[in-house]
Amino acid sequence: MNRGLSMITAFLVLAAALCVGGTVMSKERNDYTQENERYALLENAFTERTREILEERGYRNSGVTVTWTRENGNARSYRVEIHHRGIERLADDERERLTEELHCEEFCRETEELFIVYI
Repeated sequence: MNRGLSMITAFLVLAAALCVGGTVMSKERNDYTQENERYALLENAFTERTREILEERGYRNSGVTVTWTRENGNARSYRVEIHHRGIERLADDERERLTEELHCEEFCRETEELFIVYI
């Protein structure tokens, strides 16, 4: 009888531990989803702003590719690739000015690093 009671108790303790673990994992998943949504809004705003600046400067139909990485739970690092033949022909100092103009303070505040590459 004691053996049956100990097995039932062990089962109930195990079930409770799994339920608590599932609740914690669900909370972490929810936090991750909210973080992704927040970053998605920032990325979209940055991409649209970048396209507007490029169009104002005469680089219509530029391709803008935004990719990100994260190491060890730190903030995201972004690589922005801008595709346009006209930009390829710019002098280095003109490219630097364009890069400075494209850096968005709101977006940069949320990121670890932002690399802008012209291809």
